[in-house]
Amino acid sequence: MWSPEREQFDPIDLVSKELLPTATAASFMPLFAVAATVEQAGLLYERLNSVSFCALHQGNCFTIPNFDMAHEEFDSRNYWRGPVWININWMLSQGLRSYGYREKSDAMKKDMIQLPVRFGFHEYFDSITGKGYGSFGFSWTSALFIDLVYEYYDQDKHTLTWLKRSKERKLAVPKILNQVPGVHPVAVKDLASRLMSSIGDLKKTFYDMNRGLVDYQAMRRSPEYQVYLELAAQLQAFDLDSLVTQDERRAFWINLYNTIVVHGIVELEVDSSVREVSNFFTHVCYRIGENTFSPDDIEHGILRSNARPPYRAFSVFGKRDLRSRYMVDSLDPRIHFALVCGSRSCAPIRFYEADNIGEQLDTAARNFVNSSEVVVLPEQKKVLLSQIFNWYERDFGGRRQLFDFLLGYLDQDDKIEYLAYNRESIKVEFLFYDWNLNH
Repeated sequence: MWSPEREQFDPIDLVSKELLPTATAASFMPLFAVAATVEQAGLLYERLNSVSFCALHQGNCFTIPNFDMAHEEFDSRNYWRGPVWININWMLSQGLRSYGYREKSDAMKKDMIQLPVRFGFHEYFDSITGKGYGSFGFSWTSALFIDLVYEYYDQDKHTLTWLKRSKERKLAVPKILNQVPGVHPVAVKDLASRLMSSIGDLKKTFYDMNRGLVDYQAMRRSPEYQVYLELAAQLQAFDLDSLVTQDERRAFWINLYNTIVVHGIVELEVDSSVREVSNFFTHVCYRIGENTFSPDDIEHGILRSNARPPYRAFSVFGKRDLRSRYMVDSLDPRIHFALVCGSRSCAPIRFYEADNIGEQLDTAARNFVNSSEVVVLPEQKKVLLSQIFNWYERDFGGRRQLFDFLLGYLDQDDKIEYLAYNRESIKVEFLFYDWNLNH
C-alpha cells in the first residue's frame, strides 16, 4: 500500500491493517506491475536512484541492492539484507522502462549482464564486490541473462525493419524545414536567445530529461511548436557572425542539430526509425541566411571541423564552400554524446548553454560512458563499446587515446584499474546500434 508519509509502497499487516515500514527493494515492485501513478513512480525513482539503492554513477556498488545501503542492518552479502538479485532487478528495470526511466533501467541491465559473466551464474551477488553467493548455475539468473543478452546484443532483427522497401522513403530534394507559409523572415533582435528560449519551452513540455525521450506527436499539435516554427523561419535572416565565441557556436549548433532532427521526425511523420528516410541526415535542413544546413553539415562540417564522415570518401564542405567560415576551431569529441540522432542508442536529449557548455559536455560524456554503451569485462579480457567509438575513433585520437578518454570518465571501481593496466591487450567488441525511435 502507498504510504504518503514515507512516499513509498509498504506492506500492510492484515490483522492490524497498519502499514509496516520497509527498507527493502520490494517497495519498488509496483513499478513492475505498472500499479503506481506517474507521481508515485517519480517519488519511487528518486529513492531508487539514490545512495540508498546505488545511484547512477555512484561507482562503488552494483544496482540495485535489495536493502537500503544507508540502513544500519545493511549487509552486501546477507541474502535479504543487501545483495543484488537478478530476478528482482530484472523486474524493476522493466518497470522503470515502462515509466520511461531509460537511463537507470539500462544501467541496471548493464550490471545484470556483467555480474554473471564476471562472477558466475549464482543465486545472488554482493552489491559491493560483485562476488556470487548461493547456488551456482542458478536457473533464474541463467534464464534472465539469456533474455538480457538477446534483447541487447543479438536481437538485431527489430532494428532492421527500416530496411523493408515498403517503408523506406527517400527525399528527392532537400526539405527546408524552416520555410513556413505566411511567415516572412526579418532580422530579429536577440533571435538566437529567443530561439533557444523557445527550444527551452519545448524541452520543458515535451522532452523528458530523466528519460531522454521526446513526445513527438504531442509536440506537433502544440502552440509551443507553432511559436518555434515561426521563430525558426526567422533564421533565414539570422547573422551567424553574431555567434562570436567558440562556446556560443558549439551550444548553438548542438542545439540546432538536435532541433532539426526532432523537427524532421515530426514533419516527416517518422514512425519507428529515422532510417525510414534513407537520406534523412543529408536532406532535412534549415536555411540560415544564404545557406542551408543539414544535420550532416552541422555535425561533420561545423562541429567536427569538416572531418570526413565515417565510410565516406570526402568531407561535407569543399574547399570553396562558404559555410566553412562557421566551423568551430577544434573538434571536441564530447559532442558525440550531445548530438541526438533520434534513436535509442544515441545520446539522450539535453539542452546546452554557452556559459556552461564545458561542464554540460563533461556530464554528457560521463553519463554515456557509464551507460550500457560501455561494458568492461575483466574476466573475459574484453570491453564492449558503442558503435560511436568505432565510427569516430579518430576523433578520440586513436585506440590508445580512446582508452584514456574512457578512463577519464568511467566511475571509479575495479574495472577502471583493469582497463588502465591492460589497454594494450584487452579485446574490443562493438555493440549493435539501435536505430529505433527514442519515443
